[in-house]
Amino acid sequence: MRETPDISSEQFKAIVVERPGGFDALQLTRLSRQPLRTSDVRIRVEAAGVNPVDAGNRADPSWAGIAPPYVVGYECSGIVLEVGERVDHLREGDDVWAHLPVRGTRWGTYAEELVVDAEFVACRPASLSPVEAAALPLAGSTALQLLDRLDLVPGEWILVHGAAGGVGHLLVQLARARGARVAAVASPVRHDLLRSLGVEVVVDRFQDDAIRLARDEAGTDFDVAVDLVGQRLLAASLPFIAEGGRAATIVELTGDFEEAVDRNLTIHGLLVRPSRVTLQQLEQLVLDGSLHPLIDDVIPLEECRRAHARLETRSGQGKVVLVVTAAQ
Repeated sequence: MRETPDISSEQFKAIVVERPGGFDALQLTRLSRQPLRTSDVRIRVEAAGVNPVDAGNRADPSWAGIAPPYVVGYECSGIVLEVGERVDHLREGDDVWAHLPVRGTRWGTYAEELVVDAEFVACRPASLSPVEAAALPLAGSTALQLLDRLDLVPGEWILVHGAAGGVGHLLVQLARARGARVAAVASPVRHDLLRSLGVEVVVDRFQDDAIRLARDEAGTDFDVAVDLVGQRLLAASLPFIAEGGRAATIVELTGDFEEAVDRNLTIHGLLVRPSRVTLQQLEQLVLDGSLHPLIDDVIPLEECRRAHARLETRSGQGKVVLVVTAAQ
């Protein structure tokens, strides 16, 4: 715990979307301080993770049930400035991380200050820097909830599309910690990274019939397949999943799924659910060495347009993180 910062200022910097659209929709401005409810926590944001859902809500917030003006961003690290009178697990000065719901959140983490229900906030692992801690809540919770939903068990083979991305590199670590065997179809530039994370089978995604080649190298049909990318990859994987196997996606569910019926497969779609309990589970995984974030790039809040441009290249490895305020 650090000394509590001064909170006398009534305004703070934030990236506000007044008109949804492209990168230029992200406008640096100043917002007035929000009131604190009895169940809320006020956080000085040190760093905020950047995720594809941020870009999606920047362009079109309608699915999230919000309207302009609004602030995107759904995970952060920071320090507690104030706590509501009903909050008993946090106190002023605590180093914390937070994971906000992506639906219904109007004032997100691309801001110097955040007011959020304490249910979505927990003390963060002391072993992580603010930047590292900001990279984990949303992506780590997604990976953890995906694997829980799929009920992955030791010895099973899992095929991962997007294994080097923000969610993927964490999912690979968690799958390996559960004793699973991992295969990935990825660009050649990512192969060394994936092997360093323990991926046993890595196939160039630009090869013809890449998924079949991955199955052949594994020597068996996959028990589980996960699509973190889209582009109909889940549907393309179905013929190579074992009879009665499972599959999951966090992106669109498109393509021909007749194969799923024929092979008696179970398919899951997941929108991550934030909670303090999940953050505490992630903390334990960090502490026991099962989980560590890979940082692709660190960018100042004021240059968040560049962060979104980097995100949308789909060429990163790990997470992009915005530095919002300097640690004190």
